Amino acid sequence: MTIRAFISVDLAREQRIEDFAAELKNADPTLKVVDPGQIHVTLKFLGDTDEKLVSRLAEAMRDAAQGVGPFTIRFKGVSSFPGRSRIRVIWVGMNDALPMATMAGRLDESLTELGFSREARAFAPHLTVARAKVETSNATLRQIIENHAEDDFGEQRVDRIQLKKSVLTRCGPQYTTLEEIVLNSP
Repeated sequence: MTIRAFISVDLAREQRIEDFAAELKNADPTLKVVDPGQIHVTLKFLGDTDEKLVSRLAEAMRDAAQGVGPFTIRFKGVSSFPGRSRIRVIWVGMNDALPMATMAGRLDESLTELGFSREARAFAPHLTVARAKVETSNATLRQIIENHAEDDFGEQRVDRIQLKKSVLTRCGPQYTTLEEIVLNSP
């Protein structure tokens, strides 16, 4: 059986990020704001995946986490993809995410052996806060992004990575954790 899957770092709710998301939603009700209980950083998107690979994916996750202990990230800054004049995704940036980048790179490398494609772009850790159905140049959204461009949204400790199954529904994606690897220093 095939599942839609990804490997991620789940993050706890952060009130400052929720307040920012609410400000965006008030400015443009058509935006799809990410459910605060599902905020995560994707280390590797797998897409359609044979369920029989779950144990091998868990092994690759353990290898990727080897030597990476728990660490703290800081949420800082706001911007959008593809740019501020053309908005499709609004995100909060991260500092101190080198351990995440290390694990993402290791996963990208090792999972080619299981038939997964390498990422076309370098890993850029960020929290997606909202998405527009179509690219927009909404001046109010641009101003909100500019107003929060350097804001500090707090920090969180990261101590595990997860293999997630994603089921797309009319109410948004539903995630289930299939495997979890706890980060331990050597």
